[in-house]
Amino acid sequence: MSISDNLLKIIKEKNIKVHDLAKQSKVHHSAIYRILKEENKNPGIYTVKKLADTLEVSVERLI
Repeated sequence: MSISDNLLKIIKEKNIKVHDLAKQSKVHHSAIYRILKEENKNPGIYTVKKLADTLEVSVERLI
């Protein structure tokens, strides 16, 4: 599975909106949408770590 598939699955599981995730993680919502649309298939480790921490999952599960 790709990072976009994993991120979308976790967002749905946690019932969180992208804008709320962006605010909590301090990752711009457009960056999250680019990951979800697979426009950015290789986000930086700091972005991935912020998203994983906010979603309370491991980096490994996200990627």
